[in-house]
Amino acid sequence: MIRSVLFLLAVLWQPTGLAGDAPRPLLLDEAAGLNEVSDRLVKAARSAQAEASPFRIDVTLYRESLRELMLSNREIEQDEKRIPQHMLVNMVRMSALLHSAAECKTGRYIVCPPELMKQLEAQQQLLSAEFAQYRATAQGTD
Repeated sequence: MIRSVLFLLAVLWQPTGLAGDAPRPLLLDEAAGLNEVSDRLVKAARSAQAEASPFRIDVTLYRESLRELMLSNREIEQDEKRIPQHMLVNMVRMSALLHSAAECKTGRYIVCPPELMKQLEAQQQLLSAEFAQYRATAQGTD
């Protein structure tokens, strides 16, 4: 758990450069990190063994890291170097679903209803597919 918090903090505090000169691989790495974090959080929610307090902290760190990524993305002047808007929207949807999962507390553990788990898993699959396509496109244009 401590390792995941440190990873999120590393993603959150990564320098992004000045407006217009942030290289695409940097944002790609940040997006990759957030995709991995959301995947791990979905798996933790599915396990019904995730302790509520650390899970909520990780969800908050995910949301704040996403916020930083979106702000960095706005500073980039060249459209081809930005993360596509539809991908960011899907990451925001994932953040909202993870927040809902963080509220599903039974005792000390996160236990989500089946419908929410279906939505989380579907959103994570969508994000992973979009990310793979984005990575292939970004590496092909650099």
